Amino acid sequence: MKGLAISPGYAVGQIYRLKQFKFEEQLPPPQETFSPQQEIEKVEMALELSRQEISRLLMLPQIKSSIEITSIFQAHLTLLDDPDLKEEIFKRISQQSQDAYTAISSVIQNYSNFFRNLPDPQFQGKAIDIMDVGKRLMKHCQGTPQMSGEPETNGGVIIVAEDLTPSEMASFEPANILGIAIEDGTPTSHAAIMARTLGIPTLIQVEGLMEKAREGAIAIIDSVSEQIIFEPDDELKIKYKNAIKAWQQRQAHIQEMAGEPSVSLDGVPIMLSANIGQLSDVDLALANKAESIGLFRTEFAYVGKQKLPTEEELFQAYATIAKRFGHGELTFRTCDIGGDKVSYALGDSLERNPELGWRAIRVTLDQKDMFKTQLRAILRLSGILPEGQIRLMFPMISNLTELRDAKALLHECHEELINEGLRAASHIKTGMMIETPAAALLAEKFAKEVEFFSIGSNDLTQYTLAVDRTNSKVSHLYQQTSPAVLKLIKHVIDVAKKANIDVSLCGELAGDSRFAPLLLGLGLESFSMNSILIPAVKHVVRNSDLYNLKKLVEPILAMDTAEEINQAVFRLNTKLGLQ
Repeated sequence: MKGLAISPGYAVGQIYRLKQFKFEEQLPPPQETFSPQQEIEKVEMALELSRQEISRLLMLPQIKSSIEITSIFQAHLTLLDDPDLKEEIFKRISQQSQDAYTAISSVIQNYSNFFRNLPDPQFQGKAIDIMDVGKRLMKHCQGTPQMSGEPETNGGVIIVAEDLTPSEMASFEPANILGIAIEDGTPTSHAAIMARTLGIPTLIQVEGLMEKAREGAIAIIDSVSEQIIFEPDDELKIKYKNAIKAWQQRQAHIQEMAGEPSVSLDGVPIMLSANIGQLSDVDLALANKAESIGLFRTEFAYVGKQKLPTEEELFQAYATIAKRFGHGELTFRTCDIGGDKVSYALGDSLERNPELGWRAIRVTLDQKDMFKTQLRAILRLSGILPEGQIRLMFPMISNLTELRDAKALLHECHEELINEGLRAASHIKTGMMIETPAAALLAEKFAKEVEFFSIGSNDLTQYTLAVDRTNSKVSHLYQQTSPAVLKLIKHVIDVAKKANIDVSLCGELAGDSRFAPLLLGLGLESFSMNSILIPAVKHVVRNSDLYNLKKLVEPILAMDTAEEINQAVFRLNTKLGLQ
């Protein structure tokens, strides 16, 4: 069975079907009388017990030894202290006469569904965290234990589940998780981050997995070729056990070299930057030796909020992040919200087809006061940092009018700040995301108006191929190595180089080390990715000769299908000793 690999490697072991708490199967505890005050006290108690439980989790060796995993559970604590969440639960108790259990359940499911339906995988992953915290709260309302414990088996297991939360993963000793296969899941969920951090081979989006996987049966996870094999013969098991040994040796070498410069064998420096969305991500960027922040998703300050942040709130938040990172460029992407991803404070309902509707630059150009608030905060930050450290880019640009209008607003904000006697850099580098075929095809014209491009391969793939990757019926058609997508990426890279402006790629493709040789061969010299993926991509860079790669990749670009391209890339990686 095929899936999507989100943590590479191999595993051979027994299947353990994870027994999971399901909201729809739970009933509220019986009660004879309804007292709003008592129900509110139950919520307060559940919140406090959950805080204590997560605090104990943070003391576990497998968690406190990792910055990445620690930050995940710190985020859970932050969610428990979210005043909007608490207020919504209390409203349902006091205004709708819901008991504590029902109020928590309904609010958590509403919040989770809101994030789950967003197109950005970063936000989809947050839905699982919300459910994770919700399960804790509901179990404490029920008075049931949180953890079910590990299975009684000799050695480790391959966990099979519909989805997986960080708390469920934390209930296992890491050494006892050989591999993970999930029927649903997103690449940027916190469980996915934990799996990558712990080096656990993991597949997600394995359609029909729960129907096929039998408790206790032997399975192989091959997340290099993205498949799970059930009940293999002895010969195949031996083959994969040997592959596991070789893989472990390679991973040890990658970590040893993580602090080395990102320079190719023929001396070409390659920029490896981090994608961040909040303060906790900065620590991960530093731990994984990111040279800069290539994408700061600023919409985290807006999504799901009851009111819009003020200029001062944004300025302070941005300054804290810049101070924590401390070095290198910091590239702000202005708000990519709208339609399905809109702040409650904007007061707009969900759209029928949000991906083709009111989002990103279309929202901010309509909501000029909100846009100017953000632009002023970024410009003020540029005034207290070294010249050139801050860069700003606009998302979802599809025509020159949008770009020029956005730049005009930026200029207007700069003039206002100077007239008010506030500091702002005399110049801030301005760029744009290349996320639509229109933007890619008009790259020559855009290159005359901006100082850098950032290719958003996730959306570029979706719009080029007309595929909603969250729709299981067509998600198999979402192919980032489609010849059409690669031709657009190559075109943008070539245009940027000719115009002498910077170009980077910041989609999921940038962090997939299997395709780093392909992108390097296309001429890409700047990658921005989830921080924990940087060491593996750096390993490829340091073991690649770019001059030779460009010649080797040329015939691959002429291939007819994504499947042919993928197979050719994997053969190339094997030939070069990169896989």
